[in-house]
Amino acid sequence: MFNKDELQIINEAMKIYEEKTTKLLEASTNNKDKMVAYNRKQKKIWLLQNKLKKLIEENK
Repeated sequence: MFNKDELQIINEAMKIYEEKTTKLLEASTNNKDKMVAYNRKQKKIWLLQNKLKKLIEENK
């Protein structure tokens, strides 16, 4: 599947995307629809990060 280095790169990319989504979420405090959308994206990011973390642990 993926080796440890590839999983680390994907994890770093997810961290960058999480930071971007967090900034967009904070910037859209006046727009409820955008806040809900960014909040859902952030939840999906967290779920993916948790799965990546498990995969990285299994590859050790």
